[in-house]
Amino acid sequence: MKKHIAVDLGASNGRVLVGDLTNFEVVHRFVTHNDQILGEFYWNLLGLFSEIKIGLKKAFAKYGDEISSIGIDTWGVDYLLLDEKGSAVSLCYHYRDNRTDGMIDEVTAKLGGKMRVFERTGIAFQPFNTLYQLAAMQKDRPATLSAARHYLSVPDLLAYWLTGVMKNERTHASTTQLYDPFAKTWAWDIIDEMGFDKALFGEIVDSGTVVGPLTAAVRHEVGAPSSALVIASAAHDTASAVSAVPVAKGEVPLYISSGTWSLLGVEIEEPITTALALESGFTNEIAANGNVRFLKNIMGMWIQQECVRHWESLGESISWKDLDEETLACSSYKGFVDPADQRFLKPNTYDNLMVDRIRDWCIEHGQVPPSTHGEFMVAIYRGLAKAYALSIRQLQEITGKTFTSLYIIGGGCKNEILDQWTATETGLTVYAGPVEATALGNTLIQMYATGDIATLQEGRDMIKREQKVRVFKP
Repeated sequence: MKKHIAVDLGASNGRVLVGDLTNFEVVHRFVTHNDQILGEFYWNLLGLFSEIKIGLKKAFAKYGDEISSIGIDTWGVDYLLLDEKGSAVSLCYHYRDNRTDGMIDEVTAKLGGKMRVFERTGIAFQPFNTLYQLAAMQKDRPATLSAARHYLSVPDLLAYWLTGVMKNERTHASTTQLYDPFAKTWAWDIIDEMGFDKALFGEIVDSGTVVGPLTAAVRHEVGAPSSALVIASAAHDTASAVSAVPVAKGEVPLYISSGTWSLLGVEIEEPITTALALESGFTNEIAANGNVRFLKNIMGMWIQQECVRHWESLGESISWKDLDEETLACSSYKGFVDPADQRFLKPNTYDNLMVDRIRDWCIEHGQVPPSTHGEFMVAIYRGLAKAYALSIRQLQEITGKTFTSLYIIGGGCKNEILDQWTATETGLTVYAGPVEATALGNTLIQMYATGDIATLQEGRDMIKREQKVRVFKP
């Protein structure tokens, strides 16, 4: 069986992995750098592309002709605009940049209200959605937007830089709030009413589409054979992760893809765009198999990560093992936060730290604020478990389905404290794993595209047999 390279970029770090669904290794790790420049927040895409090429070079040096394909997945919504020759017309904004503050109300008023936009796109209202990012550029930098001729999401852009071929992969396009999940194409009426140039938005292709071979220059730089192909995997990382949920054929899994964000939902055949779905904060994104990932974005380990980053900036050495022990020792602390509060979305700044926001939230809600590292973790984990339980109740009401188990996949499933508290809070049996769900799902799509497996379900069956899953009872 051939090997495949999964390039998996998360909001905090990136990895280049090589292997298949039974065995794989990480050949390169790196930080997904972002920078604040004159008060604006950007991704360092050129730096990320350089890191990806370092990883590819390591992979091909070790495995050479054994590697048949490369797939890239990243977080959703972010993009780059290119001119007629394929050069960037601006830097790549980070989805946490504050230029979109207030844009939801402005844009939805222009488009006939939230319900109309939700019925057309099925996407929940988040200030970082591509729709609002482009609207902010249209408002603040119209000349820059006017210079653009091509829209490419971050993974589509990286694939373009590797191959010279522009494609828009479907799972990622579906996160923009500019995609029509019913017609399965761009929401052309929304694009037109916003005054965006329709020519920006190119061909949408399914997960598993061959983008093309590496350019000659990249091929020689990384030492790749001419036979290696770049595949439009499930380019949105959550779509890749959900592809790896280890469920049996016919099972409708309830899942949380747990990392910087917690994405909680189910896979269904048709979008749900009811008023209740809108009010409950659920969204309809496209799955790798073309179905709908009906899910809710919940602030995940981001809150924890920002606390730890702050403590480390003070010179503290944070051991995750010690932090877990302190968290359990503080489990009698009753405080918790609501991760849905938008104050927790932004990164630390010198005058607005995550730890201070947590203290403020607790005080505002009549709780004793946390004072130790362990109490901060209790407040975060208990708040997440409560948010999961509420979202599952809402999901059951909207879909009419009843669930008895929950799959937690991705890096966040390694947090056994949160796994157990989630089982207890929800009353469901929790299956935690696989940890590397995103990379496995990315690889699964490539294996399907190259004929190594006949169906996506065959890949899920392999993951269920081969990957470690832990069980937590209420």
